Amino acid sequence: MERNVLIDRLIKFCFEYGVIDKDVNEDKIKMIMYNNLDEEEFIENIINTIIAKTRKQNDIDVGEIIELLTELEKIRLELEYKDHSNITHT
Repeated sequence: MERNVLIDRLIKFCFEYGVIDKDVNEDKIKMIMYNNLDEEEFIENIINTIIAKTRKQNDIDVGEIIELLTELEKIRLELEYKDHSNITHT
């Protein structure tokens, strides 16, 4: 998934589930996400927030949540193992 699509979907999630107040400027949130999606800790916080906000919800789009979490986990794993990309596995 392209980053801009992922960010748009994350922002939509944050507004829908009250993670971010709807009065906050969406462009400001986009900038924060663009600037921090290369940080493992930031991604882990988003993953944990999504899980916490949806754990006890009955009216969620499970497919959407799984897709968001999968994309975020892919990015997190790429960041975690980027320094190991030149190591050969036997």
